[in-house]
Amino acid sequence: WTDADVDVLLDLAIAHKASAGEWMNFKAMFWNTASAALSNPARGGPKTARVCKEKWKRLRKMFEVVNCIKNTLGFAYLNELGANISLENEAMWSDFVKKHKDIDPFQNRGWLHYKKMKQLMPSKGKGLN
Repeated sequence: WTDADVDVLLDLAIAHKASAGEWMNFKAMFWNTASAALSNPARGGPKTARVCKEKWKRLRKMFEVVNCIKNTLGFAYLNELGANISLENEAMWSDFVKKHKDIDPFQNRGWLHYKKMKQLMPSKGKGLN
């Protein structure tokens, strides 16, 4: 998957967001539409509906990982630089990685798709009750 291919999938998801429901679970018809939109990808073979759905699952997981960094005190996540870990906060990062194994790749590398995924993912706000 190239970044351009992911953008096509995310733009399509944004356009069809209402059909996915509150928890962003798209129906088979959406995955068929996504597959058709990615029938001639920038790299690799055509993306099947199943492949598009699997990519969506990985994007959701990636979003949760990046969002975890963004919402943790002590880290200043930037979409271009990731958590931007330096000597001053390297020990704290090491402790954090022990608890969150999937986070390590974002030590000093950002994720270009965060803004689009933020538009799609449900808010996990906590109320008073």
